[in-house]
Amino acid sequence: MEQMTPRRFPAVLLLVAALLACGARARVVATNPGLALAPTCANAVPVFADSEHVPYDYYEVALITAEGNSVYNGNGDLLKSIRNQAARLGANGVVIDALGATHATVKVVGAALGSNDAERKGRAIAIWMPSDTARVREACGARSQ
Repeated sequence: MEQMTPRRFPAVLLLVAALLACGARARVVATNPGLALAPTCANAVPVFADSEHVPYDYYEVALITAEGNSVYNGNGDLLKSIRNQAARLGANGVVIDALGATHATVKVVGAALGSNDAERKGRAIAIWMPSDTARVREACGARSQ
């Protein structure tokens, strides 16, 4: 096995730091204090383009935002992060409010070099559809709602 030389250490450290910065991060901005739901799973959280595509009546659970470096994260990464956060809150769906990225070439090149200025951002409303609990049980198993 080859031993790491002092010259290679900074390169390896930079690579590890870049990989750690790649993930999309979601956070809950506001929650509905009137709802206390059991956590679900991300598989039970479909994404709806707008409220007109939601097949059932629903309650709004929370507003969730997500962001990530647009060089390393696509919209799918943001949606996965949003779905995971919604599932933790007990939601069984999300309605997309906004999803996009800054695509200026200079920003993307800068972000690839580590400047963090080419961001991909998303915002969604986590929802709970009371009429959809059977699908959630099937998607997540007996441990949810």
